[in-house]
Amino acid sequence: MTAAALFTNPSDDLLIVHPAKKGAPWQLPGGIVMQGESPVDAVRREVGEELGLDDPDIREHDLFAVEWLQATRPGRRDRLAFLFAGPVLHPADTDRITLQREELDAWRWAPRAEAQKLLHPAIAVRIVGPLQTPGSTVYRETRHEGTL
Repeated sequence: MTAAALFTNPSDDLLIVHPAKKGAPWQLPGGIVMQGESPVDAVRREVGEELGLDDPDIREHDLFAVEWLQATRPGRRDRLAFLFAGPVLHPADTDRITLQREELDAWRWAPRAEAQKLLHPAIAVRIVGPLQTPGSTVYRETRHEGTL
């Protein structure tokens, strides 16, 4: 399982992060859910580790999208990806961002259309509809017919 956060600013731009790995596409803050950890706890932990934003105001009802991803190769497992709509961040919030340099080399605000071009296509397709509408969770399935 993975868990990521969609943060916006007052202009409705998305906060995206760039992995330190050369050639990697931009991503959303987040990462792997550890054994025994809930997705919402994982996204809070990852945001704290990656961005230095301790105790982000992300709650269970902020669930924005869930995607089931079929394994792409034999021996791999299917995955679930959870996406949470984080709070609107203001300059006072972003002034506190401290990147985890081992994992990330940059962050930026991007208008939604631009973010969807910069993000990995599998992540970009999860960002549909208004971000701050409680109860508007999207469920998707990504199948790889004939690949296993």
